[in-house]
Amino acid sequence: MIFEFNNVIPEPLKGSSLNEDSVWGNTLLLDSNKNYLLSSQSGKGKTTFISYLYGSRLDYSGAILVNGQDWNNISQNDKSNLRKDQISILPQSIKLFPKLSALDNLRIKNSLTKHKTEEELLKLIDDFGLSDQTNQLAGTLSQGQQQRIGLIRSTLQPFDFLILDEPFSHIDQQNIELAIQLIHGACKENNAGFLISTLGPTYGLEVDQIIKL
Repeated sequence: MIFEFNNVIPEPLKGSSLNEDSVWGNTLLLDSNKNYLLSSQSGKGKTTFISYLYGSRLDYSGAILVNGQDWNNISQNDKSNLRKDQISILPQSIKLFPKLSALDNLRIKNSLTKHKTEEELLKLIDDFGLSDQTNQLAGTLSQGQQQRIGLIRSTLQPFDFLILDEPFSHIDQQNIELAIQLIHGACKENNAGFLISTLGPTYGLEVDQIIKL
């Protein structure tokens, strides 16, 4: 799976001075066989970049191609199929169902993909130290707990490319290491790559390229 950014400039940045080494206004090629770290300071557009990559926002000039097709010209049905089978995402907002339990949030996605058994779901919850929160409503979980459930959920589907927006911002070092194991393991299982955004730390991730905004 190949993504191409060609002279992409967000509408809010039109007319602004852009760095020469920035993604904005330049050409960027992303290959789903590789791993990427998107690094910049807060407010520089990481979430915007990820929204463009995922095709959930189209407020830019230039073009973003997915396997040679412009996101703007891909039908809603084809976009849905791409997100179901080839692109998985953990947004910064996480977007759990607050009135469902941690486990039921995983069950909902897994019921669509049949990716894991019930026992495997429970083991993943236990691996992240969340056994006591299995049946707790997601809306009452801490941000770090929600982030861990979101990380698990993002791996419960087939994908060629895994996109994670600041997935470790509320997680302690021990759980970051577990999360990295999960990410690398899921990507290996799917023969896939990832893009992870960060405010600066590399977290020891194995990456092929660091992208600057």
